Amino acid sequence: MKKLSGGRSLAVFAVAGGAVLASVAPVLADVSAQSPSQSLVRVEAPVNLRAQGAAIEVDVTYACPVTSPAYLYVSATQAVGGGNVATGGASKGVTCTGGFETVTVTVPASNKAFRKNNKAYVKADLQAYPNNAVDERYVNVK
Repeated sequence: MKKLSGGRSLAVFAVAGGAVLASVAPVLADVSAQSPSQSLVRVEAPVNLRAQGAAIEVDVTYACPVTSPAYLYVSATQAVGGGNVATGGASKGVTCTGGFETVTVTVPASNKAFRKNNKAYVKADLQAYPNNAVDERYVNVK
């Protein structure tokens, strides 16, 4: 058997390694194409007062991989003066299309009425398999 010199053996290993990588690369690309994308959610500002403060309407933009089912939970808290706090929460089933969608969620006040021209803390929580997303921010109530 013939012994290969240092340069030739390195070249043989490089060619063999390249062949192995070339055969595996299409499989790796296919796996990444099937991997789910991230879920995203954003509370849009401002939110709209409804029924003299009995509720607020919150527009929420979201994106999630095509899954079934997915749920959007929205909660709101607002200081309304005199040490009082208006709160509320609502949930809504949403459809994940793989792209960005915007839905309006009506959040009813549960103890005190929401007030116009006052900031509210709003949190949106998107529960969509295989991952979730949360956004929370202070927004104006119009």
